[in-house]
Amino acid sequence: MAPRFYTPDTEFHLGEPARLTDKARHHAGRVLRMAAGDRAVLFDGRGNEAGGPISFDDKGAGILVEDIRRPETESPLRMTLMQALVSLEKMDWILEKAVEAGVAEIIVFPSERSVVKLAAERLAKRMAHWEDVIVSACEQCGRASVPSLAFKQRPQEAFSSKTCPARYILSPGETAAPKLTGLEEVAFAVGPEGGFSENEIALARSLGWRSALIGPRVLRTETAGLVALSLAGAASGDMRFS
Repeated sequence: MAPRFYTPDTEFHLGEPARLTDKARHHAGRVLRMAAGDRAVLFDGRGNEAGGPISFDDKGAGILVEDIRRPETESPLRMTLMQALVSLEKMDWILEKAVEAGVAEIIVFPSERSVVKLAAERLAKRMAHWEDVIVSACEQCGRASVPSLAFKQRPQEAFSSKTCPARYILSPGETAAPKLTGLEEVAFAVGPEGGFSENEIALARSLGWRSALIGPRVLRTETAGLVALSLAGAASGDMRFS
């Protein structure tokens, strides 16, 4: 597969050049050691991608657009992962795998048992880093649409931000399984390393969320969201198996 690069706010036209960002140009030339004429693929984050030979000049790099397409890599089910703030290393892993699983929206928020705290300046840097993690995952897995990322300051703000009918807060103490068939949209809320508090579960329920259990084993926070997204994707026909 040809190397893929995110080029936001770009329109592709057959037979015309499309420029790489400075960051993408550095990655193509210095990291991947691409040479003029090597094939590259650019995507705009809105579902479109273009392929063609790469070239380098004093101003940067670009491709001559030879083909334009909308790859069928998006899930038919719009999925939201609402992830309570966890250790930064785990957050990177969760975001990367959620993108690979087909998530459309990611909302991060601190919960009562979140150990990590982010002050305003640190949060801005971390959000920029998380955006890079999401883009890199899209480049790797073949997606041309970049999932949205938001940070909410409080659990109530986070739980109130989603209004789709199928909203599940994952709770090891629950017995009911989520209903994942026949959906157009679904949202999952996953707690931190210590799980959601009883108060947070009660708050979510008061706002229309349903608590659910997705299996007989207790899953770690970095596993639970990925399993939930994968099950929902399979139920929607996104995952292929026989």
